[in-house]
Amino acid sequence: MLSGRYVHSIDDKGRIKLPLKIKEALVSNYNDTNLVITNLDKCLVVYPVEEWRKLEEKALKLPSMQKDVLEFLRYFFSGGLELELDSQDRFLIPSSLRGSGGLNKEAMIVGIINKFEIWDKGLWDNNFENAKANFETISATMSQIGF
Repeated sequence: MLSGRYVHSIDDKGRIKLPLKIKEALVSNYNDTNLVITNLDKCLVVYPVEEWRKLEEKALKLPSMQKDVLEFLRYFFSGGLELELDSQDRFLIPSSLRGSGGLNKEAMIVGIINKFEIWDKGLWDNNFENAKANFETISATMSQIGF
């Protein structure tokens, strides 16, 4: 599965290198490196195509006439773009997504089981410190839902 935290630079053209450990996990778990990127909260999220298709199937079953559901679907799925790795294992983050993710030169790539997130490094650091400070409360919530 996808895990770990990796600091990478975004070049002037908006490309970022896929961490080797993430690539190896994609090949091992999905036999594929095709990816889909979209907006999520304060970051961008990247799914293996297989996982993205599962999300699409779930989304088709949602009550799309419900306002909050429709807003989520618009926000989340409208940003979805397929990525291609170049010969150096880099992929282009479109400028519209770089802007919505608040990405600058330095990014943090964070593996989360079946996807990975791309954060602006400074924003990640702040978010991580907040999570660390509240970890006891967060752990209690996770325990309540059976984790």
